[in-house]
Amino acid sequence: MASVVPPRRHMQNAYRFILVDLNISDIERLRSENDELKKKVEGMEEALRELQKGQRKLEDEEAEIRKKKETIIDKVRFHKKRREEIQRRVDIKRRTLEDISQEEDAESSTRKLTDQLAKLNDQRFRAVIKLKSLLVEAVALKWSSAEKNMAFIELDTKIWEMEKDVKKFEKDAVHAAKGYENCKRITQEHRQVLLKAKQHAESISVITEDLAKEFEKMPSTVEELEGAIQDTESEANSMLFLNQNVLQEYQNRQREIESISTKLEDDKVECERCCSEIETTKGKWLPTLRSLVLKINDTFSRNFQEMAVAGEVSLDEHGLDFSQYGILIKVKFRQTGQLQVLSAHHQSGGERSVSTILYLVSLQDLTNCPFRVVDEINQGMDPVNERKMFQQLVRAASQLNTPQCFLLTPKLLPDLEYSDACSILNIMNGPWIEKPAQAWSAGDCWRKVMSVEAGN
Repeated sequence: MASVVPPRRHMQNAYRFILVDLNISDIERLRSENDELKKKVEGMEEALRELQKGQRKLEDEEAEIRKKKETIIDKVRFHKKRREEIQRRVDIKRRTLEDISQEEDAESSTRKLTDQLAKLNDQRFRAVIKLKSLLVEAVALKWSSAEKNMAFIELDTKIWEMEKDVKKFEKDAVHAAKGYENCKRITQEHRQVLLKAKQHAESISVITEDLAKEFEKMPSTVEELEGAIQDTESEANSMLFLNQNVLQEYQNRQREIESISTKLEDDKVECERCCSEIETTKGKWLPTLRSLVLKINDTFSRNFQEMAVAGEVSLDEHGLDFSQYGILIKVKFRQTGQLQVLSAHHQSGGERSVSTILYLVSLQDLTNCPFRVVDEINQGMDPVNERKMFQQLVRAASQLNTPQCFLLTPKLLPDLEYSDACSILNIMNGPWIEKPAQAWSAGDCWRKVMSVEAGN
């Protein structure tokens, strides 16, 4: 059966019909909404600038009012001081008049004092009137300052609400822009599909004059073309085959292939999306984790160098297999050896204990916890490593802002170095503890306790 390929003009018509199916109106609407949102954002920004300008003006007025208030207060203080000075002078004059009254005539002295008292009372009255006017002005300025402050608070609230609205409009604008870009991307994908289909059709067969004439006879709309295709398929289905199920099996197999291909493409897209999301999430926490492990490694390596050995801590990464992530500790207790992973196959029990306690010391400054408990970590260590380990533990636990550390052990080496932050608690237990305990509870001295124990 000969293949039928549409001519170039009909291919252009098909291209035009597919473009009609695209949601061009939605794109134009999104563009219009995007422009409107941008204009609203610009208007809100302009209003915000005006409000900020008004706010600065109110702040300047408030500063001026405060300055006037301080000036008035200074004047009030000055007049009060002046009034006290006048009162002091009046007292001095009164004492002077009392002295003069013994020498001068009582009547003339009384007349002079009366005149002076009248003048002083007049000055005092004027000062009181002026003080009253200043107090009234101060109250008015304080009231005006309170009103300005309330207006400032109201404008500040409006500015905050408008900033909130601006952020919302910006978010809507970004969402609309993303929708526009998504529609634009879908349009480009459909154009690429159409272009590939056209190239594929042109690569299958060359349009000859006979084929062009046949295409001229074909319908010019998509609906009529689909009807013609269905008629042709019906004619093909009506043909006789040696096996009647061949066509049905072919169609079923073709539909199954198309379904699997579609599902495969969807799975690929979903896989790429998940991988991208994983990489994004990984980029948020992995640098922080690496930095934290690097800090632990610096402290761990420094502590090992002080003990004349070597060690390092690293992050054991396994790509996207996060269940395999872990902390890799490598140590070396001999100058001629290599750094090896901490395990029971490479290190002894004492070496593993030293490595463990130094790792805990390295975590001392990086983790928040109320206290730590270490139980018999020094058992199985040689005296040299035990002494160095104890020094490291005391130094780390004695620093400021570090958790409290409890070391439980049945024995310690003699002549160990302790800091002022260390406390030693001895726990006595056994079948002979009853009598010494009674001696202790009675407040007796250590010599009597030892004599009781020796008697047992």
